[in-house]
Amino acid sequence: MARPTAAYRPRRLRLRDGREVTLRAISPADAPEIAQAFERLSAESRYSRFMQHKRRLDPAALDRGVRPRPGRDFAFVATVPATDGIDIVGAAQYVRLEEGDPSTCEFAITVAEDWRGSGLARQLLASLVRRARRDDYTRMEGAVIAGNSPMLALARKLGFTAHPVPDDATVIRVERPL
Repeated sequence: MARPTAAYRPRRLRLRDGREVTLRAISPADAPEIAQAFERLSAESRYSRFMQHKRRLDPAALDRGVRPRPGRDFAFVATVPATDGIDIVGAAQYVRLEEGDPSTCEFAITVAEDWRGSGLARQLLASLVRRARRDDYTRMEGAVIAGNSPMLALARKLGFTAHPVPDDATVIRVERPL
């Protein structure tokens, strides 16, 4: 069973394309920025992230997302300065599986359209793997749309193995020991 760990200290990251972001733990105050980031995603990006066509972000899901349960869930946001304060340009989270092995967590990553190819997804996933390991998880997995070849390639680069999902050729399950 996962145990709570110390708070995550924000850090600046220089990405492969030279841009910089601040990586920090999500907080309830991020809810309006998460909603804005969702609105900026294309329909294709929303489908890749949520595995369904989603026009709106469910308020209850948003509230749960910005209030991770210590020792069970964790979420990072990548922020940049904006005229209204900050913009969230990426987010990554893991949640403990509700069924099955309690030492396994499932991850999800979202990167803003104009930040793709910058190396942000790699930084987010690598940071998430380290954090889950510190929180005593021993395995991480994720569901990836089969056509999302950039995410599948990234997962493989970071040591995940890919497996077809029985009875669903549209989804690939990626997993790795921590």
